[in-house]
Amino acid sequence: MLSRRTFICLLSAALCGAAGRGTALASMPAERLPAGEIGGIIRTKSLFATSGMDLEPLREAVRSMGAAGLRRYLKELDTYASYTTAEELAIMQRLTKDLPAGVGMDIFEDRQQRMRCAPYPGSPAERAGIRYADVLRGVDGQAVRGASLREVAQLIRGETGSMVRLSVHSGHEAVRTVTMERAPGEYPTAARTRISPAVIRIYRFARQTPDELKTCLQNLADDEGCIIDLRGNTGGNMQAGMECARLFLKKGVTVLRLKDRLNTRETIASKNGKWSDLPLTIMQDQFTASAAELFIASLTAAGRARTHGTQSAGKACVQNIFPLSDGSVLKLTTEKMLYPGSDDDWEGTGIAPSRDCSVQ
Repeated sequence: MLSRRTFICLLSAALCGAAGRGTALASMPAERLPAGEIGGIIRTKSLFATSGMDLEPLREAVRSMGAAGLRRYLKELDTYASYTTAEELAIMQRLTKDLPAGVGMDIFEDRQQRMRCAPYPGSPAERAGIRYADVLRGVDGQAVRGASLREVAQLIRGETGSMVRLSVHSGHEAVRTVTMERAPGEYPTAARTRISPAVIRIYRFARQTPDELKTCLQNLADDEGCIIDLRGNTGGNMQAGMECARLFLKKGVTVLRLKDRLNTRETIASKNGKWSDLPLTIMQDQFTASAAELFIASLTAAGRARTHGTQSAGKACVQNIFPLSDGSVLKLTTEKMLYPGSDDDWEGTGIAPSRDCSVQ
């Protein structure tokens, strides 16, 4: 099964390509949609549904508007839900092959719907002078204000060796244009960005992140301390976030509580983490979300870290992906993350730092 982040990133480019060619995927005929199968999954898995819920509104939405109606129904039920047809997935795979190169940079929206940049270390974007949280204004002279993330992602990607111009600015600085060469590549999700004091930046949480974090932590003395920088980390793989938190927790400590529609369960650290005595400070900002907030909640509830920065983004809902029999894919919120030792969550409110300040 695709990880949530991989699915979203690849799908974003695919849907943009579909829209650019004027396809009619969103209006797929109702008879081709597995409405019954989707309804069954919603009834049994959705955090916001019940086993006895009336599915007639779902069937009517599909009958009247096809896939567009289904998506509208899902959004009314679950802000984070989505539906992707088999045809859209095929386009996704084709575009991934046709546009193999990028600039090694995440883009995300702030609360004012401005595009922000988060370059990876050693990437073409970083080498060209793109800085964290730069506001992206244009790609090759085309303004991006009002465009979707998927549209901007496709504008940036292209053939290996081709050039792309990005217009950006920081704060109140004048807009500057930087040119870089597109290149394929995999970039680390965690990297040591300062030797002393030790600073490790976790850009996102993926399957490889726990191993990358362990490498970054090697040769640190327990009394040396470490700063974990989660600014701009919008989440990713929840299991990876928990594995990273376990590295710093004592045996028996609650890592996370998860609540589905019927039950609440806890994940407990089964042994002392290798760095469970290492003094920790965490840096966060308004873009820190989801699995990164999980990491913060776990370590601060255990008294293992203090946080500096600003209020985090506030995403505690967990989504799962359900492949359907016709090759399409449904994404639903199935659980909510809770603070260890509490029935409270941070959905919509975020996590306050131990010390509220602007971190440079």
